[in-house]
Amino acid sequence: MNSRLSTYARVLSWLLMGVSIVITVLFFMSNQDVESVQSFIVWAYILFGIAAVTALVFPVINFVRNPKNAVKSLIGLGAIAVVFLIGYLAADATALPSPTQNPDLSNPSVLVISDTGLIATYILFGSALFLMLYTGIRSVFHK
Repeated sequence: MNSRLSTYARVLSWLLMGVSIVITVLFFMSNQDVESVQSFIVWAYILFGIAAVTALVFPVINFVRNPKNAVKSLIGLGAIAVVFLIGYLAADATALPSPTQNPDLSNPSVLVISDTGLIATYILFGSALFLMLYTGIRSVFHK
C-alpha cells in the first residue's frame, strides 16, 4: 500500500509540474496582459488548495495510523503554542513614532501581532542555540 501511494504521489507531482510548465510557457508566449496573468493566478490558487488539503489530510491519516507519534506531535504543537502565548503576553502595543504617518505603525492589533511574531522568533532562536550548545557539550562528555 505504501509503495502504491508513493507511486500515485510521484505521478501526481509530475502531472502538476507538467501543467505548470505548460501554463508558464503559454504565459511567456502570450502578450502578458491581464487575461494571461489570470490563468496563472487561478493555477496558483489550485496548487495552493491542493497543498492545503494535503497538509491537513495526511497528518490526520498519520495520527490515525500511529497514535504514539500523534501524541508526540501534539506535545510539540503545544510547546509552540506556549511559545507564541508567551510572545503574545510580552507584546507591546505602544505606537511607534514615524515621520510618514503610516496608520499601521499606530494600529495596536498590528503592533501586537508583529511583536508576538518577533518575540516568538527570538525565543525559538535562543532555544535552538541553547540546544545546539547543550548537545555539543554533552557529546564531548559522553564519548
